[in-house]
Amino acid sequence: MVELQIASIDAPLLRSAEAASLALSLVGRAQTMGFLPVREGRVELDREFLEELAELLRRRGVALRATASLAHAMAAEPLNDAEVIDALRATLDAVDASPHPQGEWAPARELLGDELLARLLRISASSLRRYAAADRHTPDEVAWRLHLVARLLASLVGSYNDYGIRRWFDRRRRALDGVTPGEVLERAEAEDDERLERVLALAEQLTGAGAAA
Repeated sequence: MVELQIASIDAPLLRSAEAASLALSLVGRAQTMGFLPVREGRVELDREFLEELAELLRRRGVALRATASLAHAMAAEPLNDAEVIDALRATLDAVDASPHPQGEWAPARELLGDELLARLLRISASSLRRYAAADRHTPDEVAWRLHLVARLLASLVGSYNDYGIRRWFDRRRRALDGVTPGEVLERAEAEDDERLERVLALAEQLTGAGAAA
C-alpha cells in the first residue's frame, strides 16, 4: 500500500472543518483502493493534490461527473466552501459505489494477510491469490466484499497499526449485538445488508467520516 503522511492541510481547505474531514476521507480511500498520487515524504493536502487525485479517478473511469465538479471547485478563486463540500461528498459517494478490485487487492492483502482476508471474503486462499494476480476475473460477489473491506481499511489505517487493524475485525462489539465485525462480513449474504452499514459506521467513528459524509 502506498504510504502517505499529511504534513498540513491547505489553509482554504482548513477553513471548513467539514471540507477538511471529507478530503481526508477521500485520501484514506485512495490509499486502500489504489488511486493515491505518488509523493515523496510528507505532503500538503492542497488543491493540486486533490486535482491530481481526481484525475487518477477519471483515468480509471470512476466518479467521472463528481471528479469534474471537484476539479471545477478546486479551480475557483476564492474557494467556495459549499461547492467544495458538495463535490467531495459526490466523489466519496461515487467511489463508495464503485468496486475497484485491481487497486484493492494489494492493500488489503498487505494489511490483513491472505488467511484473514480470504475468511472475510468467504473464498479460499488459493482463489484469493488467483484473483489478486488477475489469473482469474474477480467475481462480482467477491468484488463487493473486497470493496467493503477496502472502505473499512480506509477508516482504520489512520488509527491502528497492521496488528491493531487485524484485531479490529475479531473484537466483539456491543454496537454489533456482541458479534465481531468479521463475523458480520462473513454472514452477510448481500451488500445492502443493514448490519454491514453498522460495521461501516463503527469504523468511520474513528475518523469522523460518519458525521461529515
